[in-house]
Amino acid sequence: MKNNAYLLSLPVMLLAICSLNSACVSKKKFLTEIENRDSLSHFLNVRNLELSREIGHLKLDLAEKTGEGNALREIFDKHVFEIKKLEKEIERLGNQSSSTQQSLNEEVRLRDAQLAEKEQVINNFGTTLQKQEDGIDIILNEFKAAFLDFPPKDFGYEHKDYRGYLVVSEKQLFKPGTDLFTKGTNSVLDKIARVLNNHPELQIQVVGHSDSQSGIKGFKNRLDFSTSRAVAVTESLTRDFYMNGVQLTAAGRGDFEPKTSNETEEGRSMNRRIEIVFHQRVDEVRKMAKAVKGN
Repeated sequence: MKNNAYLLSLPVMLLAICSLNSACVSKKKFLTEIENRDSLSHFLNVRNLELSREIGHLKLDLAEKTGEGNALREIFDKHVFEIKKLEKEIERLGNQSSSTQQSLNEEVRLRDAQLAEKEQVINNFGTTLQKQEDGIDIILNEFKAAFLDFPPKDFGYEHKDYRGYLVVSEKQLFKPGTDLFTKGTNSVLDKIARVLNNHPELQIQVVGHSDSQSGIKGFKNRLDFSTSRAVAVTESLTRDFYMNGVQLTAAGRGDFEPKTSNETEEGRSMNRRIEIVFHQRVDEVRKMAKAVKGN
């Protein structure tokens, strides 16, 4: 603005100078100077406006650049904040992962210990069952020795499903079609009792069987008939041969579980039988398992 004021006062100064100096230039030259002055003044005014506009644009550009810079700064600061936040989260997750890994390691260790313990229990149980199986074979061998002088076809020895079976033909125990003992029955029952009395750890079941055709007068059916025979043997063993009644039970199967076909007399004879079924009592098996574990 100072430059514009200076330019506008220039003609006035020239006039003053001319009025004071009689040697001023001619009127034509003066007018030329005035014209030049006006042209220069117009040029300067236009240039001033252009510069003002440029200054305005520069100020606007500066403001825009300043705004962009601030925006960029805000974005930068925001990213820095997010990065720090992520770093903290990564650190937290790392600590948590480490803690989780320790927990998993401890859990795996416990599981391994439990698995080892269960495997040991299974091994102990397997050893116990094997001892039980061996014990059944020993008792069967004792029965075989006890009846060595008896007709082999009248006795059978079986080992299945963790149980031992002494099979005695009807001929060695009962009169045909009755639950009455023969004269030689006591000898057979005595040998049975001698073997079993040496094994108080056993649970014993006396099971009666019949064929499907022989007469059974005086009984409701073959199931009743076979049960009556089993009861007779059980009572004699406890009463006459001092076996422990807690070990013994009696049951009848009638003709529902034949050993062979009932179409022949030989087959029917095999089906008319008494089975002495024995196995370790549950509490005894537990004792054996504990003993094995202790070893």
